[in-house]
Amino acid sequence: MNFASSSIDSDLPVAQISHSVVHPDFIAREVAARYPVSGKVEAWLLYRGMNDVYLVQDAKTKYALRVWRKTYRDVDDVAYELDFLAFLKDREFPASVAVPQHDGSLYFKASSPEGDRALALYDWAPGKKFGDMLSEDTAAQIGAQFAKMHLLGIEHAGPGHKFTPDTARDYNICLPALLDFVYDRPDDLRDYPIIASALDKRLQELADAGVPMGICHRDFHPSNVHVDDKGTITFLDFDAAGEDFLMQDVKNYVWGNLFYDFSPAYGEAFEAGYQSVRPFTPLEIENGELFMMAKAFRLVAGMAHSSVSVGRGTLRFRNLDWLGDYIKTRARDAGLL
Repeated sequence: MNFASSSIDSDLPVAQISHSVVHPDFIAREVAARYPVSGKVEAWLLYRGMNDVYLVQDAKTKYALRVWRKTYRDVDDVAYELDFLAFLKDREFPASVAVPQHDGSLYFKASSPEGDRALALYDWAPGKKFGDMLSEDTAAQIGAQFAKMHLLGIEHAGPGHKFTPDTARDYNICLPALLDFVYDRPDDLRDYPIIASALDKRLQELADAGVPMGICHRDFHPSNVHVDDKGTITFLDFDAAGEDFLMQDVKNYVWGNLFYDFSPAYGEAFEAGYQSVRPFTPLEIENGELFMMAKAFRLVAGMAHSSVSVGRGTLRFRNLDWLGDYIKTRARDAGLL
């Protein structure tokens, strides 16, 4: 390996690490030892961010490998995502799924300065991000497949399973970081805790009223689905998967379309395709704007929580005025502020 090992001098302070970067040579060595690959294995770091993604190539095949960032979640929580993806594969749903190791396990762990981190090798998603090859027809097809994924999620959970809105309220975990993130914005400091508390209550009311819930992607947007030249669709990046409102999952995509400044027609086509498989309920339609607001609130809270690893300078460039206005306008309309 062409890198230097670290050493600790007892005369120097030991640094606290929030996000280390695993060397590609380590990735290549572990993949070669653990997976049924062919010939020489090479690895390159593609993205460093919320999680780190590597391109891995053997003599025949290209893969993606993810190294999860150390967060408030337990390192073994990744099993939830990977088990769901394995189920989707069994049902022939078009998603990038984890490649089993020699022993059949879907992920492994490595020790890092900030704690144990999980790693998994995935099928390479062919084609390009949907945002790079926009089409209303394809958006409708993506929506239809997304609805099928939701129905499969309910099947995966099993009969009699009671879904809860607990995961939908994860923004509370990020709230202290959010308030620190907007330390110089007194209106945000005043309003965001009020919105979080009121949203907690509203989401519980919606759950009690029977608004459909299930296993959701929870971070679906136009960059988390690939389309190739033949029109083959592949869903990816399920690392936030968990129980949530199905309409929240739909509106996450619609909001992402807005955030990327794409034509609203693509979001409308996505929803139309979705409803061709699972029509929205009246309560889902009535609360559509609430879920759009919740997506924006989750985003800014998640950005704040991630700033310790990704960098405040990287994330603060996002338009906090626009996000704040978007969130608060809809919170007022919904009676949350």
